[in-house]
Amino acid sequence: MMTAWRDLQARFTTFSVKDRISGGAAVFAVLIALLMSGALYSFHEQRQLTKLLGNANSANRQIERTNALIYAVVMESRGIYMSPERNVARRYAESLLQKCVELVKAVDDWQELVRAEDAELFGQFKRRIDQFVAFRREMARRTLAVGSTAARELGDNDENRAVRTALNEDLERLARVYEVRSRTIAAMADQSRWVSLTLFAFGAVLMVFTGVAAYLLHRTIVNPLLEIARTTGRIAGGRIKLVIPYAKRDDEIGQVARAVQAYQDAASRVSELELQGQEVEREHAEFTREREELEERALTGKWRLEAAVKNMAQGLIMLDKTGTVLVVNEQYRNIYGVPASVAKPGATMREILSHRVKSGVFTGDVEQYLDELMSRIKARRPSITEVQLADDHVIRISERPMDGGGWVATHEDFTVHRRNERMLVRAEYFLAVLLENIPQAVLAMDARSLRYVFVNRATEALLGLRRAAILGRTASELFPEPTGAQLESIDREMLANAADPVPRAHSIATPGNGMREVVMRRLPVVIDGDEPKFLLSIIEDRTLDQRAAA
Repeated sequence: MMTAWRDLQARFTTFSVKDRISGGAAVFAVLIALLMSGALYSFHEQRQLTKLLGNANSANRQIERTNALIYAVVMESRGIYMSPERNVARRYAESLLQKCVELVKAVDDWQELVRAEDAELFGQFKRRIDQFVAFRREMARRTLAVGSTAARELGDNDENRAVRTALNEDLERLARVYEVRSRTIAAMADQSRWVSLTLFAFGAVLMVFTGVAAYLLHRTIVNPLLEIARTTGRIAGGRIKLVIPYAKRDDEIGQVARAVQAYQDAASRVSELELQGQEVEREHAEFTREREELEERALTGKWRLEAAVKNMAQGLIMLDKTGTVLVVNEQYRNIYGVPASVAKPGATMREILSHRVKSGVFTGDVEQYLDELMSRIKARRPSITEVQLADDHVIRISERPMDGGGWVATHEDFTVHRRNERMLVRAEYFLAVLLENIPQAVLAMDARSLRYVFVNRATEALLGLRRAAILGRTASELFPEPTGAQLESIDREMLANAADPVPRAHSIATPGNGMREVVMRRLPVVIDGDEPKFLLSIIEDRTLDQRAAA
C-alpha cells in the first residue's frame, strides 16, 4: 500500500503544475457534475413524493370527513323521525340543512384533489351524494313547513337505503384506491432513500478525492512555493547570499525558483545603488514635505477665502486687470438676478451686463459702464457709489484695487436702509410740525447739562422770547429768580426719580411775558439704556382762565 502511494506521488511529480491542476479540476468537475445530477434527480423525486404524499393525506382526510358528515346527516334525520314535538323536530331539521351544506362543501373540496384516473369513480360517488343530499333537504323542508309527521311519511324507502349503501361502497372503493397509492408512495420513499445513500457515497468519494488532491497539491506545489517565497523574503530583507530551493526542477516551480535566482542577482546589484539612492530619497522626502506644507497652507487659505466669500452678507465680485471674473459669490448673483452659468469665474463683465440688460435689471449704456470701470481699474482709484436699479432697488457699490492689478467690489442692497432713512425723515418732519402747532408749550432739555435743546412756537409766546434766545440756556439762566432756581431744582429731582405722577401747577415769572399761571408735566426720555437722555416739559398756560374765574 505504501509502495503504491509512493509510486502515485512519483508519477504525480512528473506532470507539470498546469497539468496537475487541470487534471484535478477535471476529475473534481466530473464528480461534482455526477453529484449535482443525483441531487437534482433526488430533489425531483422528493418533490414528487411530497406532492403525492400530501394529496394522499388530503384524500384520506376527505374520506374521513365525508363519512363523518354522512353519519351526522343520518343522525339528524333520525332525530326528526323520533321527535314528536314540532319545535324539537324543527331544530333537527335546521341542523340537518347545515350538515347537508357542510357535506356538499366537503365533497367539492375533495373534488379539487381528484386525479384524472379517478374522475369516473368520483363522479358516480358525487351523483349519489347529490341524491342523498336532495332527499335529506326535502325531509328538512317538510319538517320545517309541516312537521315531523310529513317527514316520516316521506320515509326512508328502499331507493334511499340503496343510495346510502352505494355511498358506503363508493367510499370503500375510493379508500382502496388511496391505499394502493399509499403503498406506491412508500415504495417511492424506499427508492428515494437508496438515491440518498448513493449521493452520500458520491459525496464521500468526492471528499476523499478532495483530500488526496489537496495533500498532493500542498506537498508538490504549495510547500515549494512557500519555501521559495520565504527565501525571496529573506533576500528582500538583505540576506542576499542564499541557496534557492527547487531550482533544478523542470516544471513551473523550477521556473519560479530560477526567476528568484535572477532576482537575487539583480538585488545584489541594486544594493550597491541603494546607498546612493538613500541620500537622493532623503532630499526628495524633504522637498516633498516642504511642498506638502506649502500646498496645505495654500489650500487652507483657499478654503478660508471661499468660506468668507460664501458667507459674507454683501455681494462680491473680483476681476483681473482685463475685466475677467476671478471670484463671484451667490449674494452678487441674487442681487442682480444673474444665474451661476453666467456669473462665474472666467466670465467677463460684458457677458454679465448683457444678461442684466436682457433681464431688465440694467438700463444704462454697457459700453460707457465698461469704459468707466476699466478706467478706474487702470487708475487703481477706489470708489463708493450708489445706483438705483430698474426695480427701484438701491445698491451700494464699494470698489478697491488689489495687489497684482486686480479689482474687488462689494455690492450691498441699501434699499431698506434708504427706505428707513426716508421714513425717519418723514416721521421727524411730521413730529416737528405736530409739536410746532400744538397749543401747549413744549421744551426739551439735555439731561446732563439741563440746557434747552428744543422749543416750539407756543413756548416763544409763553416766555415772550424768540427761539434763538431760549435754546442753549438753562432755566436759571433764562428765568428771573426765584423762578429759575425753582424750575431747575424740580428738573433735577425729576431726573433723579424718573417719575412725575401728576401735573404740577406753578406761578412763574417769564423773561418777557410777566407772571403766568401754568400747569407743567415733565417726562424723562430714555434712549438706548436705562438713564434718561432728555427731559421733556409740557406747559399749559392757564393765566387767562384763572383771571376770568376771578
